[in-house]
Amino acid sequence: MSVDTSKLRTETVRKYATVSCNDPRQPTIRLNIHGILRQVIKAAPNAIVLRGEAGSQLTGKFVLTKGTELDITVTDVSAAKNQVTLEGIVEVTAGEKYEITVSAAPALIPGMTRDIINIEVMCSDGEMRSTTVPVTIDHQAPITVIPRGNIVFQAKDTQRLKQPGSAPVKRDLQIFATSPETTFNITSISVDDAPEGVFRITQRKVRNAQRYVVSVEVIESRPERSIRGTLRIQTDLKSMPEVTARLYAQFAVNPTRTPPNRTSPTRTKVKPRPGLQPLPRPGVVKPRIGQVKPISPPVGPGRENQTPKPPPKP
Repeated sequence: MSVDTSKLRTETVRKYATVSCNDPRQPTIRLNIHGILRQVIKAAPNAIVLRGEAGSQLTGKFVLTKGTELDITVTDVSAAKNQVTLEGIVEVTAGEKYEITVSAAPALIPGMTRDIINIEVMCSDGEMRSTTVPVTIDHQAPITVIPRGNIVFQAKDTQRLKQPGSAPVKRDLQIFATSPETTFNITSISVDDAPEGVFRITQRKVRNAQRYVVSVEVIESRPERSIRGTLRIQTDLKSMPEVTARLYAQFAVNPTRTPPNRTSPTRTKVKPRPGLQPLPRPGVVKPRIGQVKPISPPVGPGRENQTPKPPPKP
């Protein structure tokens, strides 16, 4: 059995094989193979995540060390998609440990991109070996909102609002600063494009100037099937003065069934025009009234001169 270790990133290897034989007592035998993969090059961490505000430069580091008795020398480090920049390679211990700094340029808008760092090293046995380290660049907005996207109140949740005295249906939004150095305050909260009395907004301060909880409640049932609105949160942060979220509230509406029409539609007879008779079908001759066509018995081969037998007497 051979194992391809080029795509394995873990040190423990577990494989098994099933052997079939003609032994009636034990026709199949399972062989379990356990092994330890000794990586010549180790990267810590084995995956890099650069996370920060969109307008700032993101920086991270990772360390390369040897995993066997072979000494290593880093010869080349490059990015496959050029999404990151390699600041420098520092040799901490000759032949054993290297430190590499990676940075990503500031982004204009928040977003996430990925890249792969290719590393080539020369080993002391004279062979050239390579490894890869994936990189994730996450440019975030100065203020993070969780959950992201839309706030949806489903019909199964709002159905209990039809009962008098039922508690409102509530959803919470966590609003906090992405970077510890960023501070902000919520100045006002409003709901646009929605009827009054459907949504109720409350605010709670968790950490001053850094973390808040905004609760959205549906307080009453509505005859409409769904209601939409826009939640607008105003802040005093210049780089992000407003945070918005879409609101959707669905309500269970009893469908009105229309009774089926039992009366069948009246059919109108079309009268033929005077003086016009329907044409007979092709190949069919309609006999005249009073004319009876005699039926002759079938004549087969050799019976042309035979007279037909009279019918039997009753």
